[in-house]
Amino acid sequence: MAERGNRRSRADTTTAARVDDALKMVEADGIHPALEFMQQAGVPREIALRVLCAPQFHRHGERRREPR
Repeated sequence: MAERGNRRSRADTTTAARVDDALKMVEADGIHPALEFMQQAGVPREIALRVLCAPQFHRHGERRREPR
């Protein structure tokens, strides 16, 4: 799978969906509940912390025209 720039492709759609759910949770409930949710959902801690601590790196929707 080709990479563009510094962005990595979402290889695991289940993890990507859990991260998206957690980001919605941040807006409603805050960072701590979102982190706990991701840990329970099996999102690697490194990814969870990067997503929650660096909002400038959040993905903004699906970039593909056609789903896989």
